[in-house]
Amino acid sequence: MRIHFTLITNFLLLIITASIYAAPGDTTTVYVHDKTDMVWYGGYNDMGYFPDGTTQYSKILMTYTMGCASGGCSDWDYTTRIEAMIPTGTYDSTVASVDTITLDTTWNVFEVYDPFEMARVITPYAGYMRESQNGYTPNWEHDYVFEVTDFVHILKDSVQIRAFYEGWSTGFAASLRFDFIEGTPPRDIISIQNVYKGGGGYSTGGFGFEANQWFAKQVEIPANSTHQKLRVTISGHGFDNSNNCAEFCIRDYFVNVNGAEVGTGTIWRDDCGFNPIYPQGGTWVYDRANWCPGMRAFTHEYDLTPYLTPGNTEEIDMDMESYFWGGTQSPSYGYSIQLVSYGDNNFANDAAVVDIINPSTDDIHKRLNPSCGQPTITIRNEGSNTITTADILYGVNGSTLCTYTWTGSLDFMEETDVTLPSVNWSDYDTENRIFSAEIVSINGISDENSQNNALKSTFEIPEDSYPSSIRIRINTNNRGHETGYTLRDVDGNVIGERATGSMDNNEQYNDDFTLEPGCYVFSIYDTGEDGLQWWANASQGSGSASIVRGDVPITVYSFRSDFGSEAHHYFTIGDLAEIPHSGNCTTVSTEDAELTDSELIVQPNPNTGEFSIQLNDVSIQNAQLTMHDMLGKVVHQADLGNINGTFNQNINLHDAAKGIYLLSIQHDEGQLSRKIIVQ
Repeated sequence: MRIHFTLITNFLLLIITASIYAAPGDTTTVYVHDKTDMVWYGGYNDMGYFPDGTTQYSKILMTYTMGCASGGCSDWDYTTRIEAMIPTGTYDSTVASVDTITLDTTWNVFEVYDPFEMARVITPYAGYMRESQNGYTPNWEHDYVFEVTDFVHILKDSVQIRAFYEGWSTGFAASLRFDFIEGTPPRDIISIQNVYKGGGGYSTGGFGFEANQWFAKQVEIPANSTHQKLRVTISGHGFDNSNNCAEFCIRDYFVNVNGAEVGTGTIWRDDCGFNPIYPQGGTWVYDRANWCPGMRAFTHEYDLTPYLTPGNTEEIDMDMESYFWGGTQSPSYGYSIQLVSYGDNNFANDAAVVDIINPSTDDIHKRLNPSCGQPTITIRNEGSNTITTADILYGVNGSTLCTYTWTGSLDFMEETDVTLPSVNWSDYDTENRIFSAEIVSINGISDENSQNNALKSTFEIPEDSYPSSIRIRINTNNRGHETGYTLRDVDGNVIGERATGSMDNNEQYNDDFTLEPGCYVFSIYDTGEDGLQWWANASQGSGSASIVRGDVPITVYSFRSDFGSEAHHYFTIGDLAEIPHSGNCTTVSTEDAELTDSELIVQPNPNTGEFSIQLNDVSIQNAQLTMHDMLGKVVHQADLGNINGTFNQNINLHDAAKGIYLLSIQHDEGQLSRKIIVQ
């Protein structure tokens, strides 16, 4: 018997490029998977050509754009995963063919890859997209942004990136964009290791998931690491059994280190009814086991630093809550569990603006936009010291900026949403609609890392302007107690409301209001999470919610009845741009723009791009001056050398656009900063 080998391998394209020298904040963008059709169960591979790993990055963002495949979208919800396929250096084989006469066997020999899951997104029920219904077309796309900085040592040179599709029928398309943002990360990443990956079900009767899937693992902890984190992504699938598990039942899992339980989590998402992709066909509003159709699966993180010793081999073990089940389909769970090891923190005092929820045109925040009310941003502590106060400068292009001081308590890598007082809309730039938010100081001192302090968003304003006299009309369904509404002004004050539980079934409620010029938001809620009417719950009947003109009985706005758990509609009385400062924010002045570094003086500030800086009574070595815009782009740099005593320099930014800039002077012993406002 002779054995024939067919070697299956990937030929890597070697690309030699010129070295790129970039300042902190510069971004290198890599595209992988340009609308790759995913039309049948399996992996779809594309080679990504990433930076060589010699440059330090503060953050890596991956934007996963999901769209319809070239033949249209699927009606059903399926799991997709984005994975970096890392060669293990080992090979395996499968039988390609056997000659039944000579018994000669031909083998396919292939290299074994270790898949590192970076993202998990569930496809929507996309029949509306395929059929061009309810405002959709087959050209529909949706963006999902993932921070993948933990994978920095994997995403270098040539890497095979797999888009895995656990579905059938028409399918979807995947496009990926990686943004490598230069700078210093909160802490250096030492390594990332797969602990568990894959999927599977319970044994008959429901016992022994962990025995079948999650054997105790021995994991080597890098000797040069000081912190460790466990990333846990688990989602449940299948429900054709007596418990509707795993998809529609809540179950807990447990994290154990060296035989002791150190963490627990719940496999569930309770916000499917607030899905930004709506309406959909199918049962999109039902809450599920950590996934909603058209949304990403949550990744939970656990700090294992207190339980692991660098340089040792430690035991990590996962357990799952057991349950009995009967029927034709075993409850199944897909999981990706990874251990990330880090070095020491790089900053003591560092805050970041990581998201702008509203005003924004981002896909993920569609439900809360367009907005003209109170802005909402997300801030994160990326320094080792607890943050108790953060001074925030914010506003819209063309209008006077506002300041706000947030108070609370944020430990390292904790996040919180901050609702800001409403902005000044008068004189905003209607042609360049940009909202900006920036942290100018924390705990009363300068932030050590200015690069991540600011963020901008594009926005639209509400198109609907109504007469001052309006009527809120609610027609309840068979479950009136589930419905409630609020009408709020620009500062979030309640003008009118009907609380959930206060309305009867199948009744009409008419509430009249006379409103002053300004911005308002009408919000409706349903505790059943299936709106006022939904095809999958005919027993609740049909209801409606609308705004009616107060002078003549004409409906000017109606909510979709199948809104899920809540819906919001912003509108104005009068022209927003002509309304004098309608919010309650504290507007910024020249004094507000100055930070607490008494040694550094900027005059004038605000300015038109021409100003002078002055340093008084200082002794600093190796001073470097840098100016960033609010996106982190460097607009001016200078080497100041050693400074002793007094220093003066004029700066003329001829092409500087109106906006906020951060001027920082870094030296051997620290940093001096000033906020520059170009008007």
